[in-house]
Amino acid sequence: MFNLLIVDDEKYSVAGITQGIDWTGMPVENIYEAYSAKQAKELMNNVNVDLLISDIEMPGDNGIQLLEWTREHFPETETIFLTGHANFSYAQQAVHLGSYEYIVKPIDYEELKRIVSGALKEISDKREAREYQETYRRYHDRWVQQKPLLIERFWQDLLSQRIASSQGNIDEAIHLYNLPLTSNQKVLPVLISVEQWSKELDTRDEEIMEYAIRNSALEILLAEERGAVLQDRSGVNVALLYDGLAEVDGMERLKDRCKMLLEAAKRYFYCEISCYIGEETVLSRLSVSYRALLEQEQDNVAESNNVFTREQSADRTMQAVPFAPFDDWLVLFESGNKQELLKRLDDTVNSIRERDTTADTVDMLTTSIKHLLYRSFHRQGLPMFGGFVVKGGIRSLTQFHSWAQQTVEEAFEVYHAQVADTRAVIDKIHQYVSQHLMEEELKREDIAKHVFLNPAYLSRLYKKETGIALSDYIMHARVDKSKSYLANTDRKVSDIAVAVGYANLSHFAKVFRKIVGVGPKEYRQKFNK
Repeated sequence: MFNLLIVDDEKYSVAGITQGIDWTGMPVENIYEAYSAKQAKELMNNVNVDLLISDIEMPGDNGIQLLEWTREHFPETETIFLTGHANFSYAQQAVHLGSYEYIVKPIDYEELKRIVSGALKEISDKREAREYQETYRRYHDRWVQQKPLLIERFWQDLLSQRIASSQGNIDEAIHLYNLPLTSNQKVLPVLISVEQWSKELDTRDEEIMEYAIRNSALEILLAEERGAVLQDRSGVNVALLYDGLAEVDGMERLKDRCKMLLEAAKRYFYCEISCYIGEETVLSRLSVSYRALLEQEQDNVAESNNVFTREQSADRTMQAVPFAPFDDWLVLFESGNKQELLKRLDDTVNSIRERDTTADTVDMLTTSIKHLLYRSFHRQGLPMFGGFVVKGGIRSLTQFHSWAQQTVEEAFEVYHAQVADTRAVIDKIHQYVSQHLMEEELKREDIAKHVFLNPAYLSRLYKKETGIALSDYIMHARVDKSKSYLANTDRKVSDIAVAVGYANLSHFAKVFRKIVGVGPKEYRQKFNK
């Protein structure tokens, strides 16, 4: 519905329009009257006027001056002019200022009604167009804000194989996110592994530093290339270079950039990192290439703060595993099948005895066993087993056999005891958190002290074993306890907030709504229905 304003210094002319037109069925809600430009301005400053019907020739400010003022203050108001003279100069000014129509008196009311209907339709069309543009702009702005997050989620899903790596799915995502890629274009992944921190940081500070490392990687690794830097769903940092580096000088340039990133991490971000450069691959095979990088990073227990390529990994694997299926041995060791593992070791040694055995053979066997054990301890995040040293070194196959049997047995006991201890530590953490929920500052340092661990190591261990951050577990534990209170007691929400460690009620309500989806009061009401 629309509001009209009729302006004329002759009152009978205003009355003629208001009474001479049958307004029935027209989308008109209010018809206002004014007898001078001054009155019209005062009225327009107080009510919304959609259509202005005004005489041109009036004492004081005339209709043209009123239109100029209207265009400046209310540019969306349409105007129809009335005049007693067919003055071309007036008509020209009215058209120049954007008047909808110009009518010469005496007025034909049916003709005026037709013109008013057309003006109202144009106002309606413009209003719909503005609303559409506003809606489009609002959603476009929201899209622009969320686009980086959506693109990161796409890469996370592709790397973790949460979405099918079919060409159709990939083409759809490329179009949706406006990625500068084609589905058959090759992408080069670079895994950025944070190996150790040079100063003690809490979880929040570590996350901030890793964010800074990703920004630095964006500037250093992608200085001249198109690409993205993100965290995968496990929290591992990875850079993706959209333009592959197939040429040797390109790869060397990338290695140099990786070394610059290593130096920046050590100098500015209190940590040592390594970069693992993958193989160029089409998007449908990217998850396979990335998984190989993850395995390479997990398997690397000997070197740190360096740049590695897939070719180096392949060379080491060929040298380290020449005689036995050590991957099978790894499964036996980690699953607790010690007797079968020792039997496989005996069989392998006996098989090698029948061939010519060199010092290199013994060295490679020794290195392979060490590699196997290092890998197992590293995958569990356990302190490295130290029972590898032999005085004078291992010089014969017999000496190797004796050393390997003893080392595997000792490492087996240490490994499985520590794995069991890790599970016990997690249980103790949960028990401690449950007993101290009402403490507003449930500090990581206090929990670490309770389980006799370094706070930073505690955070990494907990996230590795449970898949979530310790701070997130505490927050969910508080909310779960509050849900029990809300459902089973009549305690005030403010008292419940304090009982689960929130002194600030609004903060508690915000956290509760974020996790549960509704506020504490709504949850209680829904539960009691």
